[in-house]
Amino acid sequence: MSVKNRKLVLVLVAVFTLLQIAVLMVFGYTSYDDSDAYIQIAKDCVACGEPYPVSTQINELPFLWNVGAINAVTASLALFGSITPLLVIYALLKGLTALLFYAVSDKLLGQKTALVCLLLYVFYPANYGEATTTLSELPFVFFIMLGLWMALVRNAFLAGGVCMALANWFRPMGLVFMAAVVIYLIYQWRKTPTAVGMRTFLSQGGKLLAGFALGVCLIGFTAKHRTGLFLYQAKTGWMNLADFYTGHSPESLAVRDNEQWNVSQKDSVWCSFFMQWLKEHPKEYVARMPRKVAETYVSDNVNMCVFAPDKRYTSVSLRTLIERFPSFSAVQWFTSYNLLYYYFLLFAALVSMRRFCMRSYLLPVACILLGTLLLMLVGFHGDARFHQPFMPFIIMLSALCFMPAKEAGKAR
Repeated sequence: MSVKNRKLVLVLVAVFTLLQIAVLMVFGYTSYDDSDAYIQIAKDCVACGEPYPVSTQINELPFLWNVGAINAVTASLALFGSITPLLVIYALLKGLTALLFYAVSDKLLGQKTALVCLLLYVFYPANYGEATTTLSELPFVFFIMLGLWMALVRNAFLAGGVCMALANWFRPMGLVFMAAVVIYLIYQWRKTPTAVGMRTFLSQGGKLLAGFALGVCLIGFTAKHRTGLFLYQAKTGWMNLADFYTGHSPESLAVRDNEQWNVSQKDSVWCSFFMQWLKEHPKEYVARMPRKVAETYVSDNVNMCVFAPDKRYTSVSLRTLIERFPSFSAVQWFTSYNLLYYYFLLFAALVSMRRFCMRSYLLPVACILLGTLLLMLVGFHGDARFHQPFMPFIIMLSALCFMPAKEAGKAR
């Protein structure tokens, strides 16, 4: 990278990071139901003197939520008595995510395309204000990007696997990106299907999986030492599926309050409830999948809550914008611009697929498709927040749309 390009990248990232902190200082904490609940749980953890989950409450918990996100809040409250230091750290992590995003894009797409990626990323309004809340998406994406950078740029596949396990601790989707990297490594091996290529693939893939397993074991056995249960990620999926698809049946709801079962046993019971329902209603389950995808990708306004006077999603939701058009407040006009930017990114990403190049497109496409498939299979409904971990990869594809064909695929 030339000195001029390096300076430009560092300036963009520095300004982006400072703006994250400025938004936090000006607008303060943004309240979401999940974020507020994390804080309440963390306060209870501090009072009990233990991380989440508290060992004495393992049978009282209805389910295990995003462990890493809650423990980050717990640590901030325990050390500083406030969540503000954590939010400042999240603002810094958002800036580092932009830098890692550039580096990974440079590796996969080439330097010129990577710069376009970074520009699209830092000018996207939805990327501001995310550090004003304690939700799990920001640290999850940071550790995913750190893992990709470690593995693909630094060739440190063991460390990359550990980072993805940490991401999974914050939000249980780490295996999606692990699988995408393995697919990418298989392609790299297929380009040179020799004994040396096979050894390289087995070494890199093995280290990546070993790193992930190491991270999971460190998290899981630490929890087992305190609670008696090997807990390394959230356990909410089966509960949500069982509750939603069985119409919140009395049997499903009763599992929450059963203090004879710990969170793992409750999770297993919910799993059996859902599987029984699925056997009897497979067509209904499949028929709902397109709706879940539509609900997931229809808008990207969640992070715009930070700018709303009441900090509530209802004032910036797509439904509200449609109902009130064109009588918008300033925030709603800004949200509309963000929405148009989002649709522009989606359109550009789709258009770029016309000149699909395996070397450049495989990893971002695999991340998006595998993640969407996971949401279709185990998500009980769609939500605009759910696609946020895929946005860096959508932006990668969008950037390729604006590059000459000869630039696409100039990976290092």
